[in-house]
Amino acid sequence: MKTTETKNGFKQLKTAVIIMLLSIFMIFILQNTQVVDIKFLFWQMSLSRVILLLGALLIGVLVGLFFGWEASQKRK
Repeated sequence: MKTTETKNGFKQLKTAVIIMLLSIFMIFILQNTQVVDIKFLFWQMSLSRVILLLGALLIGVLVGLFFGWEASQKRK
């Protein structure tokens, strides 16, 4: 019985931390709406910092999910 309670408590804590971090990130994004110039190798473009930050978040989430999935496959 204790392991179920511990797992539920951990899930609630994990959910609360994720919500808190996403809230902080959204506040950060909304305060950085300026247009910035991006230069990479031969490419140059101007775009909103919001789009840049959301793209970085998306890439980070996808990389994290990939490595989490890969680690779970190794355990099997």
